[in-house]
Amino acid sequence: MKITYLGTAAAEGWPAMFCNCEYCKQAKALGGKNIRTRSQTLINDDFLIDFPADTYNHMLKTGIDLSKVKYCFVTHSHIDHFEPTDLCMRFESCYAHNMVEPVLNIYGNSAVLKRFERFVGKLGEEEQPAAVTVTEIKAYEPIKVGRYTVTPLPAFHAPKETPFVYLINDGEKTLLYLHDTGLPFDEVYDYLEKNGVHADMVSYDCTFVALPSGGRHMGLDSVPTVKERLSRIGVTDESTVHAVNHFSHNGMLLHDELCEKAGELGFITSYDGMVVEI
Repeated sequence: MKITYLGTAAAEGWPAMFCNCEYCKQAKALGGKNIRTRSQTLINDDFLIDFPADTYNHMLKTGIDLSKVKYCFVTHSHIDHFEPTDLCMRFESCYAHNMVEPVLNIYGNSAVLKRFERFVGKLGEEEQPAAVTVTEIKAYEPIKVGRYTVTPLPAFHAPKETPFVYLINDGEKTLLYLHDTGLPFDEVYDYLEKNGVHADMVSYDCTFVALPSGGRHMGLDSVPTVKERLSRIGVTDESTVHAVNHFSHNGMLLHDELCEKAGELGFITSYDGMVVEI
């Protein structure tokens, strides 16, 4: 399984658009891996997690062929994870030619479907995204799409909907994708343990970075707790790759500083464009 982190920031990006805090100014000055766009991940070359407004920029920066993407699983309906505007460009017309996959299949909760339907309702007949389907999925109900088996698990994040984190198996390897969420629910650990899940990689929400974490995101003070519990119930072992991702500029650590702190805790630090093969 090839995992490409296309965007690794929280909702505001880093540097944030209107911010002049010390950490945003330093990120602008240093550039490189300190520049973080909104969260999105590509698995292999045909499976996206989330569709933020930065998707076009991610294509430009990485050179990926978005027409190859056949599946997109959305974690929740917040605009930094699902902004459907560009989907109206996805059909064979003056907007797109010679697409590899004729249809992009999107999966998400009921709030994602409603957001998509509201967007489509504002479009004219000639603008309808005919090459896109949207399907509602439910927590703890695995779905088979092509070579992938995807299990949505409830996230501790958005109280007005049922947000998901995802357990993704591509027929060879398994990724546990924990974005966006605070400390996972006990029932999620129980599900993983009872089903004998082994994760080859875990990607952890780390929005708070160096700040004290709490509520609906995690940070460097809480991800070790999750890492230890996953190990204790047998979901991970010494071969598992542990990565932190989804960072806010409020978290205070620039990329090199974060790499050092996270490395001491046994995590690799994601950056925009980073590729991990498991």
